[in-house]
Amino acid sequence: MREYNVYFSFYSEEYGNFDDVHYPVMAGSPFEAREKAWKLCDEDSETLFRSNIRQFAVTWIPNKLDAGDYFYTHASDIKCSLGALLNVSIPNDHIRGGENKNRLDAERCSCLSALQTLNDVAKDLYADKGINPPSIYEELHYAEKLCEQLGWNEKADALWERMEKAKKWDAGAIYSIRNIFKEGYTILCGKTELVGEHFDRNGIYPVQNKTDEYDFDYIYRWQHKPKVDSMRKLMFFKETNVIKNSSDHMVYYRGQVLLMDYDKLKKKYQTPENLFWTATGPSENGESDKNGVFYAENLITGECTDCFRGAFSGILRPDIVARIDFDALKNEYAAIYCEDTANDRGTGDYDTDTEDDEFER
Repeated sequence: MREYNVYFSFYSEEYGNFDDVHYPVMAGSPFEAREKAWKLCDEDSETLFRSNIRQFAVTWIPNKLDAGDYFYTHASDIKCSLGALLNVSIPNDHIRGGENKNRLDAERCSCLSALQTLNDVAKDLYADKGINPPSIYEELHYAEKLCEQLGWNEKADALWERMEKAKKWDAGAIYSIRNIFKEGYTILCGKTELVGEHFDRNGIYPVQNKTDEYDFDYIYRWQHKPKVDSMRKLMFFKETNVIKNSSDHMVYYRGQVLLMDYDKLKKKYQTPENLFWTATGPSENGESDKNGVFYAENLITGECTDCFRGAFSGILRPDIVARIDFDALKNEYAAIYCEDTANDRGTGDYDTDTEDDEFER
């Protein structure tokens, strides 16, 4: 048993970007560490606000008396740097428009070159002593499990033969084995074999929380989206536009943009200008926000009142907030309000409801 660090990447629903975190795990092997780390991930309260969760590396301190372990450890360190680039830095750069594309591509190539150099050194020094290519140390372990999953038929035999070639330092076989776990498929006996379904947290290669989540789905949220700068566009906002789980766990709600639930408003207040609010402090009546009550300001009308947490669908996602031109909405509302006020003065028709009547209780 020794300590391993298992690295996860994820999309932060709260901050609207990709990030990473690692958990220390006591285990007998890096393979066991991967399995155990999922429990620690589940126990982390921050996981509630994370999507597209995947493991991208396991690292550990090498046993310097074991040549194989020494090389495998250094390979895992390089793959950790590569994984951070592929799962965090590069997707974030896509969100920002690709301003650092050339630099990140150069760093990715540098990591791949470092892996190849490590393989070359290990081959020169220890190939005749049975050491496997360090760059595919983990992949060979999981490829063997894939053979078991295939049922030891002709496809499994073809994969096993490729593994044996890779262990003998065949460059094409090494590339092919590594590519299986990068792309989620391979060619066996002349046919495409899809294996990505085995990459979920309970599968052969337990690296993804869900195998149907992709970086592009989250990058797309930020791309080619029109600005919201008029009241008529506000009616399109709904519960899918809020941070997941934020309605039930509004721990960080203060200062955030909160989306009002239309159904919690009285009929005559179900208008676009009452959609967006932000918490500004404790209840004016002295009620604690722990009881679900806080003082909030309408971000369009500027009105302030006590609100119940249950009146909101949740915290608006950062990519949605970035699209909203609150200044334009305030100006449009002010112009409409001034016109309506002028008309009311001419007719003597005034609204006698107070702020407290705005919300259904």
